[in-house]
Amino acid sequence: MENNNFFELIHNAELFNDATMTLFMKKFELNVNISQILALSKLKEEGPQRPSYLAQSLGYTSGAITKLTNNLLREGYILREHQEDDRRVILITITEKGIEVLDEAQNQGQNMRNEVYSVLNNDEVSQLLNIQRKLYERVKQLNKDDK
Repeated sequence: MENNNFFELIHNAELFNDATMTLFMKKFELNVNISQILALSKLKEEGPQRPSYLAQSLGYTSGAITKLTNNLLREGYILREHQEDDRRVILITITEKGIEVLDEAQNQGQNMRNEVYSVLNNDEVSQLLNIQRKLYERVKQLNKDDK
């Protein structure tokens, strides 16, 4: 690979991500961003979680997860509750309203996926996803090795 291709790959990935997020935010009428949707999805799939675990599993800092959960709490999409057997432990739980907004976001995401990826066949979509996962795991490992 030529040296300049590395930076072009990074730049193209950034452009694609930015354009996709912009398109989603234009089409999705509720005031929820991608990070909030990812957090709601994690809570729906895995149940109540400590903020620190949620931050770690999504790759966010503790400060970022605090801001994110405060916004979700204000909108009524999550609850902050104390764990019954240890009142020092706080758990984040998705609400019915949170599930509703997540379902709407996932429907919009499905529509966008159909629009955006319609230029690719199913094999190409699978291949793209596999390549992205493989590269992500490699970079994650390299970051871990450098610590």
